[in-house]
Amino acid sequence: MYCPNCGKEIEKGSKFCKYCGAKIGGGEINVKEKEIQQARETVPSYDAPKMIPLDMLKEGEKIVFEAHPHKVYTLLGSWIFGVILVIVGVAVLSDSVLAGIIIEIIAFLVFFIPYLKWRCTIYGLTTGRVIRLRGIIGKNFYESPLERIQDFRLNMCVLQRMFGCGDVMITTAGTAAIECVWRNIRNPREAQKTLRNLLGK
Repeated sequence: MYCPNCGKEIEKGSKFCKYCGAKIGGGEINVKEKEIQQARETVPSYDAPKMIPLDMLKEGEKIVFEAHPHKVYTLLGSWIFGVILVIVGVAVLSDSVLAGIIIEIIAFLVFFIPYLKWRCTIYGLTTGRVIRLRGIIGKNFYESPLERIQDFRLNMCVLQRMFGCGDVMITTAGTAAIECVWRNIRNPREAQKTLRNLLGK
């Protein structure tokens, strides 16, 4: 159970929030909850996810936003390094077939592994949760109810601005540390706006 005013976790059945003092179930809080609910209903959503596994959705939960990191910005460095290795491998083949083959295999891995990491990294926003999923073999899954989100901010370095991507950093109730970062997402301002609309802020 979470306080609808500050978003911090409280004991079930509590009449007052021990953090902010808000009355649970009070008229003022109910008005705020109603406003947030109305704001969420206006945000476009859909039932069939394109990236997030369907079995991860709870009953009645809909997708609002889902994305991989920006493909070019994330993979450009490995692409350049891979091309250099391919050229070196071809040049070495004339002197040593084995060395050339080894270099070409390394070049393939330089292309393929970062691509797999990119493909397996998914950022999602549903009508009830913030989600981050990553990992090629071992999956790292993060989720947080929308009620717990305390703050979120946008960070874009010069290079990210050039590629039209950025980081959305999310802080949840009960901690001052950034718990979740959507790294290098395309159109981060739109993602931030959608998150703001869902939270009624």
